[in-house]
Amino acid sequence: MHDDEREYRAVCFDLDGTLLPMDIEEFMKAYFERIAAYAHGCGLDPGRFLDALKQGVRAMAQNEGARVNMDVFWDVFPDVYGRDALAAIDVVDVCNRFYAEDFGHIGDGFEPDPDVARAVDALACKGYPLVLTTMPMFPLRAVEHRLRWAGLDPASFERITTYENSTSVKPHLAYYAENLDAMGLSGEDVLMVGNNTVEDLAFMQLGADAFLVTDWLLDPVGFDLGTVKHGTFDQFADWVEALPDCKNPARDIIP
Repeated sequence: MHDDEREYRAVCFDLDGTLLPMDIEEFMKAYFERIAAYAHGCGLDPGRFLDALKQGVRAMAQNEGARVNMDVFWDVFPDVYGRDALAAIDVVDVCNRFYAEDFGHIGDGFEPDPDVARAVDALACKGYPLVLTTMPMFPLRAVEHRLRWAGLDPASFERITTYENSTSVKPHLAYYAENLDAMGLSGEDVLMVGNNTVEDLAFMQLGADAFLVTDWLLDPVGFDLGTVKHGTFDQFADWVEALPDCKNPARDIIP
């Protein structure tokens, strides 16, 4: 770990594998199964639905700032599924109802890590504004469900990146630049907490400091951990509890 003392004006968190200690592959498998079954129950072909969903996700992954991800997704989805086949079905309404009625059950029985709430509560008590910089490919309602699985109140975060409010995705620097603009900060003012050496540590290219959580580490590039603060989430929570109060918190963060 580094021993440099920065004065952070906001703390950004990744969700998957950081605040939410859930295996991402298991989660995605359950998600695809549930949304395909729900779509089928609403009169949609589940295979075509999943193909259109995944093509929409690929389109969002290539978005670098022209339009919000939601618009990119819904431009692609009907073309892949077949616009004529969707003429009698409001597929946007189907998806909205899925996230409202069924999505949350993916987390039934999930046990959150108590150190996550300990760290978030400690930062809040010290006056640090919190921003959830999670991959913005889900609607807000889905992200709020997932925060609750992690044992957290979505209201703890002044900004949550979703497919409705983001015009890029990780690890594009446009994504992080957009969040800096929303916070009214420069990179040097921010701590990024994540578990992915590519997607999360990309923020460091804009000057952010970082803490890499190693419990669910994703390291596709053989990153040198010795060059960044790192440790298990309980170690991160201990580290947070030793931080000073936030002297100059970011104000008027755009949600």
